[in-house]
Amino acid sequence: MPFELVIFLAMVGVFAAGCFAAKLPVSLSMLLAACAGLLVSGNGLPIRHLVEGTFGYVDTILVIATAMIFMRTVQESGALEALNAVILRRFRTVPALLLPLLMLVAMFPGMITGSSSASVLTAGAVVAPVLILLGLPAAVAGAFIAMAGILGMIAPPVNIPAMIIGGGIDMPYVGFEVPLALLTFPLAVLFSLWLGLPHVRVVEWDVLASKLDMETYRKYGVRLFLPILVVAALMVLGKTLPKAFGLGLPVVFLIGAALGLVVGKRFNIFKAAKAAVNDALPVLGILAGVGMFIQVMTLTGVRGFVVVSALSVPPALLYAAIAV
Repeated sequence: MPFELVIFLAMVGVFAAGCFAAKLPVSLSMLLAACAGLLVSGNGLPIRHLVEGTFGYVDTILVIATAMIFMRTVQESGALEALNAVILRRFRTVPALLLPLLMLVAMFPGMITGSSSASVLTAGAVVAPVLILLGLPAAVAGAFIAMAGILGMIAPPVNIPAMIIGGGIDMPYVGFEVPLALLTFPLAVLFSLWLGLPHVRVVEWDVLASKLDMETYRKYGVRLFLPILVVAALMVLGKTLPKAFGLGLPVVFLIGAALGLVVGKRFNIFKAAKAAVNDALPVLGILAGVGMFIQVMTLTGVRGFVVVSALSVPPALLYAAIAV
């Protein structure tokens, strides 16, 4: 048995034992697996490689952290609830348009942060009561929000699994927007109609208005949506005119967060940022752990062994081996 395979099995075994037997967080299990790989390979515990691996995904970590701060400012400023109210007021009599739009609202935090939990905890908490008010059973409304979280996590512009895979094979996260959009947005429309149309009913506006926060929109108007529009515009300009507007997603999200401070309800930005990063810590920890895991695989030769083994598979089974 090749020594690299022994190292790999030791790392996977420690990771599985930490996750499933000891019930440790995934990030900590990744760290222990990386340390096990170092010890089995005879390299000791070189802290330099663990630290270097942690910073392997620093760009993705910055994107997620700043995106969470941006989403928190959008939520605290009242823009999410106002957007929900505007959509309901305009399209409440057209369920075939209302349901996909509510799905997109619920997906939006996941699209920006790459986290399904962000969709469920922010926009999902706003959209779910409205769905129940429109006639959807609680279980169906929960399924609606769950699908929004999953599809939002996959949809562009931020897809964490694609970023992790790209970082592991030294491939830049470029050109994924159209394929991911084609994979997710048609399904978002399909699932929203499939889950919602059999149950939805037209509700009088007075009944809806009594359950919605209309005061924020009346007070601040369309300027509430300025941070979202600016972030979307900068993203598009960054793709079409990269030399002039290639700011990078972290800076774009920070610009949007700064605008969120002045366009709506006042809030403490330091508390909001702390809460946002705290919510993102599990995902950030996983990225740091994956970075250490891949760094140790590279140091010990396991990464090359896996690649060579995959390439030696017969062509007919190559794609299946890559998927595994």
